[in-house]
Amino acid sequence: MDNSVEATTQISTAGYAVEMSLDERFATMRSIGLGSIDEEEELRVLPEKKVAPICYVWCDPSPSVHIAQGIMMVLNVNKMVKAGCRVKILMADWFAHIHNRFSGDMNDIQTIGCYMIEVWKTASLELNGVEFVWLSDEINRRPHEYWTLVMDVAINNTVGRMIRCWDKTFEYALGVYGMPADPYDRPDVVAKMIFEPCMQCAAVLLPKADIWLLSMDHDEDLEEVRELTREYCKDMKGENQPIILSHNKLPDLIEDDEFGNIGDPAWAIFMEDGEQILSVKVRKAFCPVKVAQGNPCLEYIRHVVFSWFGHCEVPGKEEKSCGSRTFHKMEEFIIDYESGAPHSAEVKRALEEALKKIMKTVGAHFAGNSKAKHLAKAM
Repeated sequence: MDNSVEATTQISTAGYAVEMSLDERFATMRSIGLGSIDEEEELRVLPEKKVAPICYVWCDPSPSVHIAQGIMMVLNVNKMVKAGCRVKILMADWFAHIHNRFSGDMNDIQTIGCYMIEVWKTASLELNGVEFVWLSDEINRRPHEYWTLVMDVAINNTVGRMIRCWDKTFEYALGVYGMPADPYDRPDVVAKMIFEPCMQCAAVLLPKADIWLLSMDHDEDLEEVRELTREYCKDMKGENQPIILSHNKLPDLIEDDEFGNIGDPAWAIFMEDGEQILSVKVRKAFCPVKVAQGNPCLEYIRHVVFSWFGHCEVPGKEEKSCGSRTFHKMEEFIIDYESGAPHSAEVKRALEEALKKIMKTVGAHFAGNSKAKHLAKAM
């Protein structure tokens, strides 16, 4: 088979036929996001080296599924399947257990994971190219390999390096505030904080993935762990150095997030939100007139509406009999918005109607399917 970039790659992944050139496969995966220039080159040549690269997706069980975890997750996983990857969604049940989330009850944690899987299936996840994996099963299947990895990461790193994984201000604070140079002198440092990055790093390396797709909800939390993993692989000269794709993050819908609005349910859209709640949230959303930069409503339209429908339909003004307008490119949408047409109220109406259409199928499934209804009730 001709392996040039002009050639069309014909492969079959788990029964899912893929016909796409190498350039198209790279562009599809690259569109999700990337961490560094080095990784971009690695991603470019990966389809040439492997017909069906293995992509793992890290997910933390959560009974409230943010639309980024629900819809954007599905969109990005489907892109990876389309590009010929074998995708394995890894439910990080073991970390939820050791963090004592949901009282540490593994049955409850896995029920929450099953609920999330049901949401993804209903939101049109490409099931032919996807496998669901539990981290607890992966570790229990290969405990010696996992704990050997944990210890090897620990042996090849310093305490200070571990602290930086959860305290990004560590080195800055040493120089500016005169904090103790010796990490052992810090009263806020406990053993768990030192050892956990090693455990997370080992959990990323254990499956031997070609690509890791990080979930939206914990991208920042694992940013340093990601760097730790790359550094470890480079130092050890190991072949198992995964490429890490990072999603674009959805901003808070309400303004002044520095004041802790994450406690306000209006900060985001969740898959459990009914039409009335969704309407209230969108209407309360921050959407400055003629300002596209930092506008959360436009970011939702960019990453959710355009990605789902391929276009965005904006209704005319309610007080006038103007017809609706359909935008096919986000750049065109931004130019018009900054000129004052459409108005922010029209943009909110467009976002609200689009989200209702997307989430209508999910809501109907959980209302009418007995298994789904039972899982939703358990949440």
